[in-house]
Amino acid sequence: MSDVLSCPGCGFIWDDVAVRDVPGRLERATSAFVDVLATAGELAPIRPELDRWSIVEYAAHLRDVHLTLRERVILATILDDAVGTPIFRDERVNAGFYASDTANTVAHELQVTSQLLLRAVATLSPEQLAREFTYSPASPMRVTVLWAAAQGVHESEHHLADARDNLARLAP
Repeated sequence: MSDVLSCPGCGFIWDDVAVRDVPGRLERATSAFVDVLATAGELAPIRPELDRWSIVEYAAHLRDVHLTLRERVILATILDDAVGTPIFRDERVNAGFYASDTANTVAHELQVTSQLLLRAVATLSPEQLAREFTYSPASPMRVTVLWAAAQGVHESEHHLADARDNLARLAP
């Protein structure tokens, strides 16, 4: 199991998230993120600082996190000793994979990918939620499928806070 007890950046505690909490929290965070994208308007693709992603880049990253977590959940329920695929978060941004993303497109995709993750988690039995796997080669900690679902909530809430912070930094 993971040694991570709480996120040093936002205080999120994975063990505090039960499977019944995942849908509501993930849906609320996704909806709020879509609202931030709409509110940001022309500011959405702007980085407030060179070393900080734009709101669109945070949203695109979160979209890809949902997809990656879904695949990790599926792998862990099917394979013994599964190892999740790395996401290469910084490499995706630096390689320009998010350069053509727009706020409207990513907002729609974020809603779709959060639902894909939620539907995958909703199908799982308690035994499947308890299955352990290696999170990824880049983060080789052993976690449960339930922990991965909670990670979807964490990423959504954490990056929502990043996007809101960006909006506050950029707004006149």
